[in-house]
Amino acid sequence: MGEFIEIGSSGFPLEVMSGLFCAIALGLFALLQPASDDDDSNGGGGGGMMQPIA
Repeated sequence: MGEFIEIGSSGFPLEVMSGLFCAIALGLFALLQPASDDDDSNGGGGGGMMQPIA
């Protein structure tokens, strides 16, 4: 039918390289975000996304 052609550098699978690159990129993105207040730390008590239902 058809032939399977492995695309990769020196026998290292492309899926592993792609997954590793994406994990490193996501980690760097998360670490380089500025520190921001969450919705519950404003001290106002006016409600927000993190307020309990009771």
